[in-house]
Amino acid sequence: MRTLPHDLVLVIILAGSLASCQPAAERPQTMATGSAEPAVVTVEANDYAFGVPARVPAGVVTFRLVNQGKEAHHAQVIRLQDGKTVADFLRAFTDTASMPAWVRYLGGPVGTAPGRELLATTRLAPGRYALICRIRSPNGTTHVMKGMIREFEVVAGRDGSSAPLPVASDTLTLNDYGFVITRPLTSGYHTIRVENAGPQVHEVIMLKLVPGKTPADFARWGLSGRHGPAPGVPVGGAQFIDRGEVGVFSVELTAGEYGYICFVPDAKDGKRHFRHGMMTQFAVR
Repeated sequence: MRTLPHDLVLVIILAGSLASCQPAAERPQTMATGSAEPAVVTVEANDYAFGVPARVPAGVVTFRLVNQGKEAHHAQVIRLQDGKTVADFLRAFTDTASMPAWVRYLGGPVGTAPGRELLATTRLAPGRYALICRIRSPNGTTHVMKGMIREFEVVAGRDGSSAPLPVASDTLTLNDYGFVITRPLTSGYHTIRVENAGPQVHEVIMLKLVPGKTPADFARWGLSGRHGPAPGVPVGGAQFIDRGEVGVFSVELTAGEYGYICFVPDAKDGKRHFRHGMMTQFAVR
C-alpha cells in the first residue's frame, strides 16, 4: 500500500506567475510521428477537467501541461493495473487513505500557474492510465474530487515507440531521504533525468526561492494555508515516481537560490519526506 499526499498539493498553488520550464524555441509543439522521437501529448487543464487524447502511444512521452484555468493545476500520471478503472480509483480515494498497490506513479508536470505551461517526460508501457490533479481549491476540495481525473489508454504501434528518453545534461537521484545531483547546476538550460533509487515513492519539486527564504519556509507557507507572499515558486520537477522509475524535465535556470523538496508522505510513519530531511538548498551562479 502506498500513501498519496493530501495537503502537500497546497504548496504547488502559486501566489504569482510561474515561469515556463523551457524557452519557447525549444519547446516541442507537435506529436512526433514516423521518427524515433518522443511523442508530445498536450494536456489542457481547466477548472476542473483535463483535455487529453483518449489514446496515447506507448514509449517515451512528453506531457505538455497547459493551464487554461483560474487555479493552479498539475498532471500526475498514474497507471491503473489489474483491470482497474478511474471509477475504482475514485471509490478508493480519500484525502487521507492509502491507495492500493494497483496504482503506479509515473511522474508528470508539477504545479502550473494559470496561463502557464510545464513539461515532463516519462516512459509508458501499453495499458490503462489516468491523469489526476490533487491540488486543493480554496474550499478544501481536491480537484480530483471535482472531476479532474481523465482516463486514457496507452497503445503499442507507433513507429517511434523505441525512442530513448531525452539526453540529459544532469541526473538527479532520489533516495530515502535526499537528492543527489551529478554536478552543481549553473545558469542556463538543463535537461534533468530524475531516478528514484529509494525503496518507496518520491517526488522532486524544484523551487526558485525568494532571496532570504528556504525550502523549509516554502513548506511552512504551503502547509499552513499559503498566507502572505510565497517564499518561492516551482520551476520544474517530477510528480510522484515509483521505485525504479525514471522521469525527465527541462528547466531554464537564472542566477539565484533554489531548492529541491519532496512532500510525499512516508510509507512507515506518514510524515512528509521533507520532515525526514528530504529538502536541500543550492545556489545557481
